[in-house]
Amino acid sequence: MNTVFHLPGKDAYYRGTRFDYSGIFSSLEFLGTEMAGQWFERYDPFVHDAVKGPVEEYTPVGYDECAPGEGFLKIGVGVLRRPDSAPYDRFRPYEIIDPGTWEIESSPGSVTFRHTMDHPPWHYVYTKICSFGEDRLSISHSLQNLDAPLAGEVYNHNFFTFGRLETTPDREIDFAFRPAGTWRAAYDSVGLTGSGIRFKRALAGGESVYMGDLHSADSAVTPYDIRLRERSNGREVHILGDAVISRIVFWSNHRIACVEPYTPFSIKNGETFRLAIKYIFS
Repeated sequence: MNTVFHLPGKDAYYRGTRFDYSGIFSSLEFLGTEMAGQWFERYDPFVHDAVKGPVEEYTPVGYDECAPGEGFLKIGVGVLRRPDSAPYDRFRPYEIIDPGTWEIESSPGSVTFRHTMDHPPWHYVYTKICSFGEDRLSISHSLQNLDAPLAGEVYNHNFFTFGRLETTPDREIDFAFRPAGTWRAAYDSVGLTGSGIRFKRALAGGESVYMGDLHSADSAVTPYDIRLRERSNGREVHILGDAVISRIVFWSNHRIACVEPYTPFSIKNGETFRLAIKYIFS
């Protein structure tokens, strides 16, 4: 497996304020297929989703409690300024008041990103380690809280392109549970099966589908066990996590199909939140 990362910083590839800056891929290649590459048509470093590969977003901390002009926290990004009284909008760019400090260490087979924030009332050390082998990628997260409580959700957007192939019935998603949920609209292009999601036709440019509450139909616990497959070239990604899933969001357009497992976190002073995700390619 060949992997290339974009590094955080003032001239970074991605400078939006939605996604965690650590572990953003430039390219992720398996057996000659670019599994994670550019999926969007127009690049702008400040656009909220101009990112590639499996990438996380932490929900904001302190936004509802702060007044316009004051700061709120995005873990893995920094302290951002609330500009007005409008509700938080993940698609909107926000001014960064304090970016915190970054340390990056690399060794054969792994890269470690460490983000330290010390901006009262928030003080944390966030560490993400990306390890990779011939057929797998492992991402371990450690969020050590050293001050005010941190609570919210984190999810991985799982931007996999499978060789930049468009979304057709050859793209299949399966779960280790029988899925249930409500589509945002009455789509004729996609549907749930007893094991996953199937496309009934190719998605056209400008078309998208969305489900925000995908979960196990048979259990209160939704396993972190997902398979993404592209039948036309035989590539598959098996995603396994060690955390609780509160819900799964599914979003797709004609270029990509994303499965986003949400995990809640609530960390008091002195506690550490951990999350490990494994990607097995075949």
